[in-house]
Parts: sequence; C-alpha cells; structure tokens
Amino acid sequence: MAAVRVPDLGLAAAGGPRPGADDDPRPGDRNHWGPGGRRRHPDGTWQVSDDGSSYVGYRVREQLAFLNSPNEAVGQSTAVTGTMEVAGDTVEAVKIEADLTQLKSDEPRRDNAIRQRGLESERYPTATLELAEPIQLESTPAQGEEVRGQGKGRLTVHGVTREVDLDLGGLWNGSTIQVVGQLPVKMSDFQIQAPRFGPVVSIEDGLAIDLNLVFERA
Repeated sequence: MAAVRVPDLGLAAAGGPRPGADDDPRPGDRNHWGPGGRRRHPDGTWQVSDDGSSYVGYRVREQLAFLNSPNEAVGQSTAVTGTMEVAGDTVEAVKIEADLTQLKSDEPRRDNAIRQRGLESERYPTATLELAEPIQLESTPAQGEEVRGQGKGRLTVHGVTREVDLDLGGLWNGSTIQVVGQLPVKMSDFQIQAPRFGPVVSIEDGLAIDLNLVFERA
C-alpha cells in the first residue's frame, strides 16, 4: 500500500508556548527546561486537543452526470481523540480514533449515503489508526522546526484492519504538536463498495485519508 504523502505544515502550528502549570521548572530537572521555564524537548504523553482544530477526512474523485471531468469530494470529521508518546527522537506509540458518523462534506446527500451504504458509518462508526512499531524520527524535535518520520501503522475502517506505511510530518511549537499526512488507500481493501447517490455516476476505488492532528500535553 502506498505511503502517506506529507503536506507542508506551513505556519499552522507556529507561535509561542501557552502559559500553564506544565511550563514551570521542577527542581532537579534542569536538563529538561530552558530559559523562561520552557521545555527543551517534547518528551512525554500528548493527547489530541478538544478545541476542534484536529480532523480526519477523505478525498475521493467522483464522476457526476452533469460534469465532463471528475469532481473531488472532500469530507472531514473533527470528532477525533487519541494519544501519542514521545521519547527523544522516537514516537513510541500513537492511537487515534475518529467518529465517522460525524463526517461532513458540501453535499448532505453524500453524507447520508455513506452512513447507510459504502462506508456504513452507522454500523462501523469508528476508524482507528495506531502504530505497529515505534517511529524513528529523522532528528530530535526542536521547537519551531518540522520533523518527519516513517514507520508501520494499523488502520481499521469498516471493521477491517490493514497494515499501512506511514510517512508523517510534525511540528512542535512548545505547547502543541501538529502532525499531518495524507494516506492513499483503496476502498476495496476495506471491503467498502462505493455508494452512489443523486447525480453520481461512479466513484473511484482509490481515495486519500487526510490527517491533521493537534496534540497538547496530557
């Protein structure tokens, strides 16, 4: 299966750390803290922020009866939870869950169709992505600098689990970590039959799963 394509993080996660109890230096722990009581590295446990900035989504090409060329359908769910464990230049563990019943696109008929057919999100409401092994980063994370890492993951959708190759980008800004990626998959690999509705003549088997995850300290 193809690897994740990593979009440019840009400035989405830029900025200084937010004040909080976690920013206060602890006696005897000077190697972990920099000037102003800021952490030198992002070691520890992180959780997906509940501020609605994270999402899991899809991009798929569909042919509409009234268009000569395919249309790209895009849907996203911001109902995402999960955790990540970081130690030095290694991501030890990740587990992400997304509520697929909350997927929304620009077409309500499409959203309703995949709840009952195809993705069948009413029957299989949760998608899960977790690491099959730790990810070795290309370098130890430094504040404000993008890092990338590759590894193996397990993706569960529609009640089917498949191993996938991961190639993700991350940016730590001192208070949050943003992780992005785009994972090409085939619906048929997950026993999903593309649903049709209204003017949709056909839908391609291949699609991309978009990941945009913002983590804060647990």
